[in-house]
Amino acid sequence: MEYLSRILTTKSKTLNDLIVVFGGVILLFAASQIEIPLKPVPITLQTVSVMLIGLTYSPRKALETHLLWLGLGAAGLPVFAGLGSGIAHFSGPTVGYLVGFVLSTYLMATIKQKFELNSFLSDALLCLIGTVIVFTCGVIWLSQLIGNMNALMLGVVPFIIPGLVKAGILCSALQILRHFRPK
Repeated sequence: MEYLSRILTTKSKTLNDLIVVFGGVILLFAASQIEIPLKPVPITLQTVSVMLIGLTYSPRKALETHLLWLGLGAAGLPVFAGLGSGIAHFSGPTVGYLVGFVLSTYLMATIKQKFELNSFLSDALLCLIGTVIVFTCGVIWLSQLIGNMNALMLGVVPFIIPGLVKAGILCSALQILRHFRPK
């Protein structure tokens, strides 16, 4: 009987893990489609989904979610901004940001898990860390294509105010949800 219970628990956990990962992929896809089409990098809600995943997923689930999303996009499913897809996205102006998404969510989730952080301030600091990672990776790649100053002016400056607003709303919403969560 104990063996059967263990199998059912394992299968239930596996199904739950799949639901969490696929839910994150759907979130990334949906957030990618809400955009202000700037060139060379659009403003999207991707960063909100990246930060949400980093603040709520385990490091492993965060990594699995982003790698699956990137893999689906590379395979030709239109999951990137503007329903984009294909391997060409991994040589265009946004590839640094895509790499930054993976690194930032993994690091955010790792820090959050290790230190058991749940306050507004810790969430805001983790969002700041995640954003710096995304911008750094994005600008490093973008500067190879359009130069350092253009990369900063086109790849960071237009995103500062929207990023602060999105992070503030996200952190506030998480605090409200945590307050009403059953204990």
